[in-house]
Amino acid sequence: MKTHLIAITMLVGTLILPVALHAQEADPASVVTAAYEAWNAGDVDAYLALVADDAVVDIPGFGTYTGLEEIRAWMEGLIPLNPHMGYEILQVEGGTVTLGSTYTDDDFRALGVVLEADEVIVVQDGKVKSDTWITTDESMAQLRAAMAALPETGGAPFSGDALLVGLGCLAISCGLGLERLRRRSRSQ
Repeated sequence: MKTHLIAITMLVGTLILPVALHAQEADPASVVTAAYEAWNAGDVDAYLALVADDAVVDIPGFGTYTGLEEIRAWMEGLIPLNPHMGYEILQVEGGTVTLGSTYTDDDFRALGVVLEADEVIVVQDGKVKSDTWITTDESMAQLRAAMAALPETGGAPFSGDALLVGLGCLAISCGLGLERLRRRSRSQ
């Protein structure tokens, strides 16, 4: 009798455990948490393992990345800048996770800037399908002020929305740092 009870318990455990593990992996909040843990560790492969093949990362004003190749190139460009994402999960509704997020890297830390955003991540089948990151107005104003306070480099001062978008594309989207931008500006 005891042997039968053990065998039945093992059988039920064998059948239920994979379902429970899959449910945990597919839980949108768990997927987002695991993705940001990989991001902050600089583990591109672990991050991309949690991203759908046709995923879209959209950061208005800074860039849109579609598919694993573009997302990998974007992330690999940021890794040398020691990026860090802070986040607070505010709501989970079905597969949609709403967060309050922050981003900083070596260049932004040097400026004393932390970008804050409202973020919406959609998780389908246990993977990030889309991630939309909308920087707050206050955060953008802080970045503009920090850029305006930079010294002139022999040319026009760093300021204005056009430069901000260009800087965002370089520093965030393309993974180039402010120091590279300064060097390029000095050589012109």
